[in-house]
Amino acid sequence: MKPLVVLNLVGDPYSRGRQFGSSRATHIRLFLRDWLQWLGRLGVRGPQGYVLGMLQATRFRQCILEHASELLEEVNGIADGADVSPDLLLVAQLMDEEWAYRPEGLRDVEGMQKCSSIALRARGGRTWIGQNMDLGGYTDGHQLALRISSSASEREMLIFTVGGMIALMGVNGKGIGVCVNSLPQLPSGRDGLPVAFVIRKLLQEDTVATAARLLATLPHSTGQHYLLADSAELRSFEVSSASVTEYSPADPTCILHTNHPLVGATVNTVPARYQANTLARLRSLQTRLTAVDPTLGKIKAALSSHDDVEFPICRPSPADHPPESPSAMFTTGSMISELGNGKALESWMSAGPPCSRGYTRIVTEHLRIGRNRRASG
Repeated sequence: MKPLVVLNLVGDPYSRGRQFGSSRATHIRLFLRDWLQWLGRLGVRGPQGYVLGMLQATRFRQCILEHASELLEEVNGIADGADVSPDLLLVAQLMDEEWAYRPEGLRDVEGMQKCSSIALRARGGRTWIGQNMDLGGYTDGHQLALRISSSASEREMLIFTVGGMIALMGVNGKGIGVCVNSLPQLPSGRDGLPVAFVIRKLLQEDTVATAARLLATLPHSTGQHYLLADSAELRSFEVSSASVTEYSPADPTCILHTNHPLVGATVNTVPARYQANTLARLRSLQTRLTAVDPTLGKIKAALSSHDDVEFPICRPSPADHPPESPSAMFTTGSMISELGNGKALESWMSAGPPCSRGYTRIVTEHLRIGRNRRASG
């Protein structure tokens, strides 16, 4: 098993991007190839022309320019460093948006059953945020972490991602964590700020309170759940192209979410198997993490669990269990972070299913990165 790749990026957005692209050029080109081939297996004809056409048929680029121009500079830097098309790399950031844009006959809703997220506060005040990110098998081998030093435009960040994407989930040096879950039951549009860019914008904030205010003002592209946490509070938002709705659980110290709205009004129906999957994963999280004092060991066990054999929290690697269909999901990575412990920011990441690949501990303190090591349970 290969160790988790961790890139240290410094400087302005374009410079950081160019460092990313040049250091991972071969891997980024392979990721783009694997992604386009995967779309082809799903039935998309002429995948590259299709995704580039998506940029012309939507206002995603314009919205990024309006609300996150510095991140577009970073994407351009990645593309230049890797010597790939900036437009192709830009549309590769739009994972959820591409699914919503895809012709309905090719839109496998079960392929959007991805991600189980948690935010918990222990009795002693320790706060945790974590998530399993479930994506297509084509992402395996492309997992990596980005450690971004602070700059004039951004906080220090630790991000889990794949290929040449700018973010899938992460935490910042102020101790704010952001996790996401797709909600295809909610409305999507061809405008709004794409999810990857929203994650990075939220990680520029100092507190969950300011991040929540930003989330309420940004235009959104697809149905998505955003889980925010810092040492002071945990907050949960279900957003869509039409609205932003906060979910407030009965116990404010425990927020658990999978891939169905807990408060937002649905407009799109999903298959019975999809609903069974997301409900089974939520039940597993509730059984393991509700009414308990959370610890790192309990959280790792929950995100590595197979309580429901058919619909586990931790989805096996396609290398071990070949997917039944081209769109079959697996746990491409997992991330757990302890927030506001008064010490270094500590995170644990898995490059693939944590049930079989375990976690790597990463410590970040005042722009100085601590030593990486394998961490046992």
